Amino acid sequence: MGNYSSTNRVLHDMTGVTRQMADNEESILQGLLVYFSKFSYDKAKEQADKERDLSRFSGSPVWQSLLSCVAQLASVEKLYMNLSFLTAKGFLRKESSVRASYESLNLELSELGSERRRGLGTNGNPPPTSSGAPGSPCCDGILRHLCSHLVLFIKARLQMIAFYEKLLEASMCRLMNFEELLSQVTEIGQKNSRNFHHPILTPIKTNFTYECDILIHLLRSQLEMQHWRFLPSLIHLHDAHSKLNSWHSAIQPKETKKYGFGSSFLKSSPLPVLYQWLWQTKAAFVSKFSLYFHETLAAQSSPAEMKALISRQGQACDYVSKIQSFQRKSDAVSVCLVFEAAGIEDYQGAGYHHPQELLPAPKGLDSYPAIFSYPSNKCQDRWPSIVMRITDRSNEAALLDGVVCFFDQQIGSTYFLCRVDPKITIVVVFDTKKSEKDSYIRDFIYDLALQLRCNKVFTNLKPK
Repeated sequence: MGNYSSTNRVLHDMTGVTRQMADNEESILQGLLVYFSKFSYDKAKEQADKERDLSRFSGSPVWQSLLSCVAQLASVEKLYMNLSFLTAKGFLRKESSVRASYESLNLELSELGSERRRGLGTNGNPPPTSSGAPGSPCCDGILRHLCSHLVLFIKARLQMIAFYEKLLEASMCRLMNFEELLSQVTEIGQKNSRNFHHPILTPIKTNFTYECDILIHLLRSQLEMQHWRFLPSLIHLHDAHSKLNSWHSAIQPKETKKYGFGSSFLKSSPLPVLYQWLWQTKAAFVSKFSLYFHETLAAQSSPAEMKALISRQGQACDYVSKIQSFQRKSDAVSVCLVFEAAGIEDYQGAGYHHPQELLPAPKGLDSYPAIFSYPSNKCQDRWPSIVMRITDRSNEAALLDGVVCFFDQQIGSTYFLCRVDPKITIVVVFDTKKSEKDSYIRDFIYDLALQLRCNKVFTNLKPK
């Protein structure tokens, strides 16, 4: 009886020591991943290497291997967040593939995780003979379990690499297919929403979720703007803005300042390229939103307040001032953006509308409203001619590839047109005959169209 009690006491003491060691390892691992969440990847690698050296004679082989993997993961995560996987490889330059590094880690962690079942009983618990010593199934089980979670995280990273590669490829097209891109990133977010959910992995899970959610809101805002929907565009831009601010607060908890809707705080920032790009993309979309819904926004403030607000928000581009300057220098009668509402069943017009408010579908010329016009209402007598040019499908490819010019001999007006979005066209009108080769006019219109398509925003994903 005495021997039985003594054995139980020894086993109890060993279990306590093992639990303490396991808790210590979990605490160390969680601390390392907190560095990840703050983009301190060099510090994470340095600390992981240090912990591995300290535990060389006392830690289990699994713990040693896991620390080695975490150190490698810190290095490759730094490359990922700086979009190094999109960098063009020069002639005879040795390629350091981010994807290959993730795949190598995936294999290593998979092997560690697959060992989890070895030495476990049929019920998934350690067999009764397990000693509980370092390196035993009892001690290493949680570490192997975490390895299996990290495998899922790496798979999610590989999916995101494929997404960004597709995003960059799509930016080379004349009009980007935002629906397809949105579908892909939404699927990645949903597929991984329940993966790598262990509490210790919360820091990297949180960052991954922020990244996906912000991308989803940005792409949705772009789609809504293409259909000239004020409220949905505003909501998705606001959600992207809120999540970016929340992410920034998580990265720098001592920072109390909330950044503006189009903040330019990233100048000379040491933060990763991908993180900065998300802020810059949001700012570019806010600029586009301010132009597309300028009339609605201006109705809520004076022209001076509107101009000051746009300037203070640090937007990527003040399109209104740009258009006004061009109109004065070129002596154009009007610069306007025309929306094709024909065929859109849920079209309600400019501004906010109650969700239950049903408006009759517009007909005739009313199906082609000017969503922006400067100076205002200068082309009403020319509107039938403008609509005729826009709806001439024989010019569809030309409107996307460049600027189309028409001269109306009957009224002596010259029209320059270029497609911005699938249903939005820039139209510049002159009351005299203009050369269709006028480079100042053509370059301004095409550059404005390219900016509003936002292709350059996505091309900027590629590190310089």
